[in-house]
Amino acid sequence: MKTYPISEHFFSLQGEGANVGKPAYFLRLSGCNVRCSFCDSKNSWDDANAQNMSLKEIVHLVKKSGAKNVVITGGEPLLHDLDELCEMLRTHIPNISLWLETSGTAPFRGGFDWVCLSPKKHKLPLFENYEKADELKVIIENSDDFEFAEQQAQQVNSNCKLFLQGEWSNMGAARNARTIHTTAIIDYILQNPKWRLSVQVHKFLGIL
Repeated sequence: MKTYPISEHFFSLQGEGANVGKPAYFLRLSGCNVRCSFCDSKNSWDDANAQNMSLKEIVHLVKKSGAKNVVITGGEPLLHDLDELCEMLRTHIPNISLWLETSGTAPFRGGFDWVCLSPKKHKLPLFENYEKADELKVIIENSDDFEFAEQQAQQVNSNCKLFLQGEWSNMGAARNARTIHTTAIIDYILQNPKWRLSVQVHKFLGIL
């Protein structure tokens, strides 16, 4: 039976982006081909930190929680063939809503109700993955990232929701002149209202 390397799984609230505040079961798959320096889930990079779980085990966990939304994240989840996982969840949990969080750097596999694309400058998404995004979330670490965000916004479909999110370790006092405060992101959004602010609410609340 097919298994997936799960580095973390839990039932919590979505803490950022378009679905913030909604309850969801999180499945964090291991393996990553992007490996950002500011990543807050580096434990998911290596399969050694993961538990190989069968489709039956995964479905049982989600059903037991009572969750109606599932977030498949990583690492980079698209490094895995997600077709069977999505099909099994839909087959055994009526009206389940499946959300994907991805850098878009691997071929798209799986059927999702919501796709959050979070591109990174050092490894861009595959061209064909831009059109699949329901939500574009760009992490703002320094002043150059605003220009990058605008470039990425030109690639997605016209219905895609656009979010800017401050890199967590830079949310306080500036460490150097290029560090971006939340206030700078807010000012940018006020001048460019097609964007919305994404705040990592779960970190402020101290929840998973």
